[in-house]
Amino acid sequence: PVIGAPAGEPELWGKRTTTMRSCACVAFVAGASTASPVAKVVQLLSSLEAKVTAEGEKEQQQYEKFVQWCEDNAKEKQHELKNSAEHKESLEATIQKAEADISSTESAIADLSASISQNEGDLEKATAVRKAEHKDFLERDAEMADTIDTLERAMQTIKKEMTKGLMQLSTSAAHSMTDALSKVLDAPVVSGTDKAKLEAFLQSQAAAREDDGFAAAQEAQSSSQSSGFDAIMETFQDLLDKAESQRSQQTKEETEAQFNFEMLKQSLTDELKTENKELASARSRLASVKETLSTASGDLDETNKDSASDADTLKQLQTDCMQTASDHEMSVKGRSDELKALSEAKKIISEMTGGAAGKAYGLVQVRSATNAKTQSVDRVVSMLRSLGKSQEDMQMALLATKVSSAALSGDDVFAKVKGLIRDMLTRLVEKAEADAKEHEWCTTTTKETTAKKEDHEATVAKLTSRADKAKSVIAKAQARLATLQAELAELNKMQAEMDANRNSEHSDFLEAQADYEQGIEGVQAAIKVLKDYYGKSSALLQQPAVGTHSASGGAAGGIIGLLEVCESDFSKLLAEAEADEKEAASVYERQTKDNKLAKTEKETSTKYTKKEVARTEKALAELNDDTEAEQAELDATLEYLAKVNKRCVAKPETYADRKAKREAEISGLKNALKILEEETASEFLAVRSVRRHV
Repeated sequence: PVIGAPAGEPELWGKRTTTMRSCACVAFVAGASTASPVAKVVQLLSSLEAKVTAEGEKEQQQYEKFVQWCEDNAKEKQHELKNSAEHKESLEATIQKAEADISSTESAIADLSASISQNEGDLEKATAVRKAEHKDFLERDAEMADTIDTLERAMQTIKKEMTKGLMQLSTSAAHSMTDALSKVLDAPVVSGTDKAKLEAFLQSQAAAREDDGFAAAQEAQSSSQSSGFDAIMETFQDLLDKAESQRSQQTKEETEAQFNFEMLKQSLTDELKTENKELASARSRLASVKETLSTASGDLDETNKDSASDADTLKQLQTDCMQTASDHEMSVKGRSDELKALSEAKKIISEMTGGAAGKAYGLVQVRSATNAKTQSVDRVVSMLRSLGKSQEDMQMALLATKVSSAALSGDDVFAKVKGLIRDMLTRLVEKAEADAKEHEWCTTTTKETTAKKEDHEATVAKLTSRADKAKSVIAKAQARLATLQAELAELNKMQAEMDANRNSEHSDFLEAQADYEQGIEGVQAAIKVLKDYYGKSSALLQQPAVGTHSASGGAAGGIIGLLEVCESDFSKLLAEAEADEKEAASVYERQTKDNKLAKTEKETSTKYTKKEVARTEKALAELNDDTEAEQAELDATLEYLAKVNKRCVAKPETYADRKAKREAEISGLKNALKILEEETASEFLAVRSVRRHV
């Protein structure tokens, strides 16, 4: 056993002490020497190389962040441009629809205004005509009333004179009657025959008054005067009947004209009311559509401005990013050239200045080669073990064991150790590069796939929302269609009932009209027969009685009066039936017209509602197809994202941890390699110096 050897390493300690003693025999005893200028240059070149490399790595990280920022902002602007384009398309469709609605509404307003103007003109003309007709009626009625009054007064005068037993009128009565009858002669009811009778009567009365002093003449004319009074009384009565009948007819015609005017006025008023209501609604709708058009046009202008601004921003962003990429490429190339120059300079200095530096800067303190190797290997082994322990890496621990074994092999220790370290360093660098590429791929792919997923999800949500809205529109339209169809069915049913009732009422009226007209005709015929008979008999009753049969004039008068009452009742009932028929027909026509308007409106609404349902169902089908296609793409994207996550996320440690661990291992291996290289150079210089002096 070796005295002072650590426990467990007696043989190794013995070898180390023996080597140290043998190397001490050839060592020069000298003080510690400082590094030569050439070595300092190599050190400075290495430091500059490390600095340039570190700056390159930092710049690369900054550039990667900048590239990611460019991609994110470009995608954001492209998404905004896409949304702006869709919004612009929607606004243009809204503007186009609003312009079409404005055109149709303005056309409807023009038609309604023209119709209202026409109806107002018709109502104004009808009112003026009715006023003129009524004024004319009042004048004619006053004239007819004056004629009737004159005839009644003339008849009363004649009856009064006849009750006095006079065969001619008194002078005052004659003058009064002459004045009155002179006005009646020009009345419309006086025919040419009646006018001749009245003029003959007046002339006879004038002649009688001229011969008033001759009693004989008066006696001779007594019989003819009595017969003339009876005849003129019949003429007056006929004129009175004609005047009253004509006045009644004028009143009836005036009533009918007023009724027709009221019906026309009511119809025009109802039409004007409906048209004014529709006009107000159309104007309100026009104002609303114009407001919608104005809002959509303003939004479209803003959208165009935003789109132009986003496009300019995207273009500038692409320009800036491309310029930065070009600058980075030039920077990378310049740094590569700089590192290449530094490496080449350091290589040239290391290979070509060794001898000159040794001669120029004196001897280097030589230590025992074996001791130097052992200490360097120990330091390397210690560093590798520390790395293996701190990073929990079995490969580092295994490498430390291999280096320790190589140091005990007795061959070229440094060459073997450096070979082992270089192999490990190469594997670590290759693994780091592969891991970095894998991480970059995972990061980029995950981000792009996640963005696609979110875009597909947003599109699916948007399409689903539109589909739900379309379904709601279809449901409301179908409910509106059902209501319209029910209302149309009810309207048709009501119109059918109205038609049946109107036909029944009209049939009843025709039957009643025929009965009343037949009754009136029969009564008038009976009255004529009786009047013709008893009128002739009344003249015979004034002759001297000869004991023959005489007509029952008193009873006949009662019968004729009763028949006239029946005629009046029949005429009144006929007039009432005709008035009721006209009223019912007017109400039926007005209600039928309203029903036609309502039916047309509901049928038009039904037509456009069906078109709306068909258009919306078509749009819904397209939305469903788009949703299915988008969902399929989303499912494929989710499946691919799951594979990416399985590949990239399911790791026992993060990429940052692996990267830090690997960088520490690479740095440790580089330091170990540097130690060995420095020791190799020192050993080489020391051996050369010893040989030269020996």
